Amino acid sequence: MDARTNDLPPAAEFADGSHSAGSGARPSIGVTDIFEALRRGWRFPLYGLLVGLALATIAFVYIPTPYKSSARILVDRSVNRYLQTNRIADQPTFDEGEIGSQVYVLSSDSVILPVVRALGLAHDKEFVGLPKMGGARISDYLEDLKRLIFKSVGANAGEPNDIEAALERVAAESLVKRLTVTREDVANVINVAFESNDKFKAAMIANAIADNYIATSMDAKLQSTRVASHWLQERLVELKKQVADADKALEEFRTANNLKAGAGGPNAELRASLNAQLTSAQIATAEAKSRLDRIRRGSLDEVTSISGTDALNNTARSGVINFALNNSDLVRLRSQYREATAKLAEVTARVGTQHEIAIKTQRQADDLKSAIQAEERRIADAYANEYQVAAAREAELAASVARLFGGSDATNELRELESTAETLRNLYNNTLQKFKETNTIETGGIPIQSARVISRAAPPLSKNSKKALAVMAGSLFFCLFLGTGAAIGREWVADVLRTPRAVEQVTGKKCVVLPMVEAKSGPIEEYVLEAPYSRFTEALRGIKALVDANRIVHGAKVIGVVSSVPGEGKTTVGANLASLVVAATGARTLLIDSDFHVRKLSAAMAPEAREGLLEALQNPTRLPWLVSKRQHSNVHVLPCVSPARIPNSAELLGSPEMAQLLAVARKSYDCIIVEIAPIMSVVDVKMIERFVDQFVFVLEWGGTKRDVVLDALSDAEIIDDRIAGVVLNKADPVALRHAEAFNGIRPGNYYQD
Repeated sequence: MDARTNDLPPAAEFADGSHSAGSGARPSIGVTDIFEALRRGWRFPLYGLLVGLALATIAFVYIPTPYKSSARILVDRSVNRYLQTNRIADQPTFDEGEIGSQVYVLSSDSVILPVVRALGLAHDKEFVGLPKMGGARISDYLEDLKRLIFKSVGANAGEPNDIEAALERVAAESLVKRLTVTREDVANVINVAFESNDKFKAAMIANAIADNYIATSMDAKLQSTRVASHWLQERLVELKKQVADADKALEEFRTANNLKAGAGGPNAELRASLNAQLTSAQIATAEAKSRLDRIRRGSLDEVTSISGTDALNNTARSGVINFALNNSDLVRLRSQYREATAKLAEVTARVGTQHEIAIKTQRQADDLKSAIQAEERRIADAYANEYQVAAAREAELAASVARLFGGSDATNELRELESTAETLRNLYNNTLQKFKETNTIETGGIPIQSARVISRAAPPLSKNSKKALAVMAGSLFFCLFLGTGAAIGREWVADVLRTPRAVEQVTGKKCVVLPMVEAKSGPIEEYVLEAPYSRFTEALRGIKALVDANRIVHGAKVIGVVSSVPGEGKTTVGANLASLVVAATGARTLLIDSDFHVRKLSAAMAPEAREGLLEALQNPTRLPWLVSKRQHSNVHVLPCVSPARIPNSAELLGSPEMAQLLAVARKSYDCIIVEIAPIMSVVDVKMIERFVDQFVFVLEWGGTKRDVVLDALSDAEIIDDRIAGVVLNKADPVALRHAEAFNGIRPGNYYQD
């Protein structure tokens, strides 16, 4: 038989078809594990859903659902812009940041407290507390007790004004909690919404807040206007005195300097004309002097740098006389000079410098250069004459101004006094204009509103159920989440083994899952004969395949069936494995009950036996007469029929007599299956392991903890390399089917339970 074809049933496969090595780490949790945990712990989400529904119902019944009414305010900047454009008023307009700040202004004390006082909300129980009968707050009773104590000792618990202010503060805070101020999609529209148990009160308070905001804004503007008007009035008095002092100083200076005409007389016009002419003359003089300086610098450079044939080139590089290039005589002379120098260079190259033609040509070039320099000097003299004329005119105009106004110092001082007087007079006129505009607004002129109500609040037709629905949905979701978390957390905290993958991660051995079954006609220990095509039998064949593989390779005959703790089903697994071996191959099979402590296998398979293992240990040759043969399965059973627990049972299992007994059994049987007591309960497995060829380790699905398995394997480490496979027993069939369906495994009609 090929062990690779029957080693694991479909239920033992991983989702990805892989197998992992053993480790002590906690197995990872996948989506399948979560769904299975929720399926097993379905009561927790259900209970959470029911609790959430109950809480939502209580909240819906006992938490009042208020009415919500809204008013809309438009922060209108178009009126202000129109008035500013047409010079009717000059007031700042709101920008985007200031419009956003109005949201906070609407919920400030300057707007809320007047509404509280106007509507008497300080004595409204909806805002300051519940009625005393049946629903009073504890603080109300404490406050009454405090007043009673103070009154009994002749003291006053508090002034009426203090109590009234405290009530107003409580009402204002309660009002702000129910108030919602938001900006709409349009930046300059503000929505004012208020919630109340009374729909008419909700609309009334929303409108009152909107109206009071506009009134407060207007009052603030008028107050600012009054402050500005008062300041402007004081400023006008101060400026009027400064203007009078400046005019007086100007007149005294004119009198002292014999300047009798007023500021607008002939002397002023003459002074302005002379000043303009003097400025033009000064500019002309500066320009002429600049040209003359450049001519002189250019001529000096030319004299020191011109020599030979480079004379004209150096003169041309001197940019200071370029303005004279338009002179026709100078242009002609320079052209002739270039021709002469070119001819001189050509002649010199041909006949030398001492030839008569070369000397004549050199003389002609020198004459032309002298003529050019003479023409440039003439031009320079002309600019010098121009500068002298401009300077003379400037001096003459300056003298005229000095004669007319008595010197430059007097002129400067007169100008300074006139400028100061004119500046103060203009400042006084502008301030007077501002004062008139401000005084017009203050005394009932044009009222400029920066905001107005575009939609007044009306009593709503229905309650605002969004909050109640949000509370219901939140409570349902929260409790359902808690229930789901409790179900998953319970599985995680329990840390039990439920999947082959988890078992293989912990033990490092191949795992087979056996579903939980119930016998219908025969004993559960021979269920494989009753249902040969069931999932249970097919899974057990996987264990048999693992055992057979070791028998073929190593000749192993003695198989020990062991578990970590009691109650994991090793008796059922061992008995059915023996029945399966006989049914499948017809091999002679001996099933030994070596558990001297419980003897559960003996009670199930040989209830009428009076002798067994203990007697066989005393005389191994009596083995054929001490076994009980099962009629249906043909399995030979060596029971343990001790009347009481034997204190030295472990020593008996590890004794030479046990070795002799198994030696006799090996000669008579093809397969020997020994049920051994649990590892964590007693030390029997450590004593008998030397006589056992391989082990089958049985665990309980959903009952054996990971730490228990690790402790058992650590305690019996000596058998670890001889464990042929692990059986995950008593698995939930429904969970197995769900896991297979999720992993895409469809057994179809191969199983017939």
